[in-house]
Parts: sequence; C-alpha cells; structure tokens
Amino acid sequence: MKVDFYYSSKVTPGSQFSCDNGKAIELCEKLKVKGVNASAIDVEVSPPGFMKYNAAVTGPSASKRAVFGAKGALEEEFGKAVPALLIYAKEGDRYPEEVYPRSDKDLGRLVGVEEALQNLLNK
Repeated sequence: MKVDFYYSSKVTPGSQFSCDNGKAIELCEKLKVKGVNASAIDVEVSPPGFMKYNAAVTGPSASKRAVFGAKGALEEEFGKAVPALLIYAKEGDRYPEEVYPRSDKDLGRLVGVEEALQNLLNK
C-alpha cells in the first residue's frame, strides 16, 4: 500500500472540505511507523501537476472518487483549499484505489482526510 497526502503550507483548507493538515501529517507519520509507505507532500514545495489530479478524478471507481472535479474542488485547489489523500493498493500503481475527501453513500456524509487516515491506522 502507498498513501500520499497533498496539502499546502501556505493555503488554509476551505471550510467545505476542512482538514487539520498538522494532524493529517502526524497520522501519516504513524502509518510510516506501521510500515506503510506514507508521504505528506507540500504542494508549495512539490506541485503535484495535472497527472496526479487526473489520476484522482479518473482512477477509482465512481463510488470511491474524490470531490475533485465537482463543486468547488477543481484542479487548482488540489492539495490547497482541498487537501487530498490518495491511497494506492500497490506502490507501483498508476491510479489510486481510493481518494479523499469524498462523499460516502453508505455513511451519507463526507469522509475527510483525517478520518480516512485514522481508519487506515485502525486496520
């Protein structure tokens, strides 16, 4: 498994898709301790580029797609106003298996980055 968390050290996440970046980075570090290849990537230092955004929008099945490409979460907000978590089944995979934040039909609500990371830690 590979986990990439995209955030901005300069842009505060928007209220619609809020995230405590510090806590998410801490959770990524805890995943590393458990042996998961987890990275917290500051988009101000290493911009992800269109390919990462495109993979988030087109890779996972429709039920596991992120809010990107939908209301208020466009390419220019990827990792900035909307921090993004991409979860790959295998390290070499081109497309993520899951992307957060996303709307979860079963729960009937938005699942954010921090909750997704905590769920991974609990597995």
